[in-house]
Parts: sequence; C-alpha cells; structure tokens
Amino acid sequence: MTGPLQAGASVAHEEWNRLRLRAIFDYCKWDPQCGDHSVLGRFPLLLEFETAVELGNLAECLTREALAAEDELLANTKLLWRLSIPKPIRECLEKAEKEPRVNHVRVMRFDFHFTTRGWQISEVNADVPGGYVEASGWNKLFAHQLQGYDAPVDPTAVYSDAICGIVPGSGLVALAHATVYSEDRQVMAYLGRELESRGRKTCLISPRNLSWSGGQAMLKTGFAIGQPAMVVRLSPAEWLPSMCEKSCWAPWFGEGVTPLSNPGKALVLQSKRFPLIWNELKTDLATWRKLLPRTSCPSEIQKLDRDDVVLKPAFGRVGEDVAIPGLTDPHQHQEILRAARRKESLWVAQERFAVVPVPTAQGNVFPCIGVYTVNGKMAGLYGRAGRNALIDQNARDIAVLIRRETKRRVQ
Repeated sequence: MTGPLQAGASVAHEEWNRLRLRAIFDYCKWDPQCGDHSVLGRFPLLLEFETAVELGNLAECLTREALAAEDELLANTKLLWRLSIPKPIRECLEKAEKEPRVNHVRVMRFDFHFTTRGWQISEVNADVPGGYVEASGWNKLFAHQLQGYDAPVDPTAVYSDAICGIVPGSGLVALAHATVYSEDRQVMAYLGRELESRGRKTCLISPRNLSWSGGQAMLKTGFAIGQPAMVVRLSPAEWLPSMCEKSCWAPWFGEGVTPLSNPGKALVLQSKRFPLIWNELKTDLATWRKLLPRTSCPSEIQKLDRDDVVLKPAFGRVGEDVAIPGLTDPHQHQEILRAARRKESLWVAQERFAVVPVPTAQGNVFPCIGVYTVNGKMAGLYGRAGRNALIDQNARDIAVLIRRETKRRVQ
C-alpha cells in the first residue's frame, strides 16, 4: 500500500551537521542526542498540499469536539473519576466555577499515523504538548534544502501571536516548567525569544515560583518579582501536586483571574481513558470515533497479551510504558502486563493499527505527524519517525515539508 507520505533524499553529512548546529544555537534544540544516536533526521517527510489541508481540518474537528466534551464533563463531574485523574486534582475540578472568568490559550497536538485503514490518531497531547522547537526550527532549516517545498506554518509563532493577543504590549509572561529538564527548558527558552521579539517580557520559572491571591498569579522568587499577565505551563498537570504545595498548584484547576496556557482542566482530555466515557456524553464525537482505535479498560480484555492489543498508561508521555507485542522489550512488556492487571483503572487497552512504512535510503521508517491546533485552528506540523511503529524517545525528529506548486496557505 502506498501512503500519502514520502521521504525526501538525505542531505550530505556535512550539511546535516551544519543544520544540526544551527538547530542548537538558533532554535534552542539542546537535546540533539538520545543515548548514542542523534534524534535529528537527515531526510524530510514530504506532503502534498491537499494532505496537509486534510490533516489540519481533521485536527480542527477533533479540537472542537474535545473542547465540547470537556465542557460537558466539567459541568457534570460525576464521570471524572473514571479518567484516573488523581483525587486531589479531581476535587479541585469538582469545586471549580462552572463559568470561566478569563480567556485561556488552548494548544493541542494530535498524533496522526497513516495506516492500512487510512489516517488514524494514537492520542492527543492536550495538556502540555512539546515539539515546538523541532516543528518550527527543523522544518524551516530543511525548507532551504529542497526546491519546490516549503515549511508548514510555524507553531511557535502562532502560539506566540495567540499569547500576545491576550497579553498587552510589554506585559509579563511567566513560562512555568520543570526546570531540571533540558527538553522543557529549551521549549520555554525558544518561546521566550519569540515573545520578547514581539515586545513582551518573559520569566522562566518553576510552578513553585508562583503564589496566588484571589485567582491572580504573582511571582514568588528571589530572582524576579511581578504580576504576570499570563502564565504558560509545560509541566504536566498531574505532576503539579508533587512539585509544590497546594496553594501553588490548586489554582491551575480553578477559574481564576490570570489567563493560563494550558489551564489544568486540559488534563480531562489528556487522559487516555477519555474514550471510556464517550457513550455517556451527549457531545457528538464523530471525528474521534472515526480516527481513534477502539479503546477499552484492560478489565474488558480477557487476554491482554494478544498481538492486536496495545497497552498504555492513562497519563504516559513520549511513548513511556507503552506495550506493543513484538516491539516492546519482552521483559518490559511482561512488567507492563502485570501493572495493567494489578491496577486496571490506570491503563487502557487500545486496538493496534498497522502503520504504512515509508521507504528511505537507510530502510523503512514508520512516521508520525503531530498536528497542532491553537485556539482550535491548525497551527503547524511536527514529524517523527521510528525504525518500528513505536514512537518513543528513540524516534527521530523529521522535518515536514509541503509541496510548493499547489501550496497556498496552510494555517
């Protein structure tokens, strides 16, 4: 089966090394290695304009449906416990005001795979999606290497513009993240550059550096003071209770005064157990039902080690603890099976799909295209590819380019 994705030719090693250095210094790509191999691919993924439009339209439909479902869930919180949201966070969501007082900036990334059944998604990163550095910088760098193709819209630029639409000129944006992780720091550093180029002030902080009064965030740190006009978060919402005291993390899950991106309520959609409650919602989730493989609680599957079953933790990230028969290390697979049987409420069992491989000069790869939306509008593409269908920390970041001949404006 021939898919809608093609691999471009690999650039020469010397040129790739030059691009790699530019990615590090110009775009804050500070983690170009995973173990002993580079994570920056030497070839691009090539899309036709029509394919990029199709993916953008699908992502926008998925976003509209997801946000409608989120509103329904938060208006009637009795189903939240089934999403495996930690109890302290769930209690905050249950007590939160039902009518928001501020406009937040919502950003999501849907991970698309071209399969033997057409386009499908494996998940949505609705809480704190990453990949901006690569989807902005690596795409742009490769666009100069191939005639007839352009980079998609820049997600960091779109995100920055949305933030600046709320934050007044010279306003302060607090960029909250897990400061010990370089992969988080690089995203916030690059986003900070984009915001400062638009006249805003930024401060890189940990969530514990914030205090709150009446729903208004304040910087609580020796290296910076002030009242942010907005707080942008890259620390996963379920981590917040372990990162700081309740007075610092609980306001993320209410409706306060300071605009947030993303607000903590995004955790409702981040849970891989979201599909388990679809039948109890009134919201029309037709696009989700079409694109996401059938998802069940492990308790509903008699034989969890079947070849057609993928096990995932409710809040796993970057392919962590995903079990795919034949791809996951056998010892690790058995550990995951035991964990899923022991605590079924923290896992999901998803129907396995067959990704169509893309030929390259170095052999077949299995690509994934992350499609961003910012406030419901398509906002860029992020490419990754693995030597097998498990996209985890070992997968390579691949530039995504769109054919120029028919490319008008993808955004």
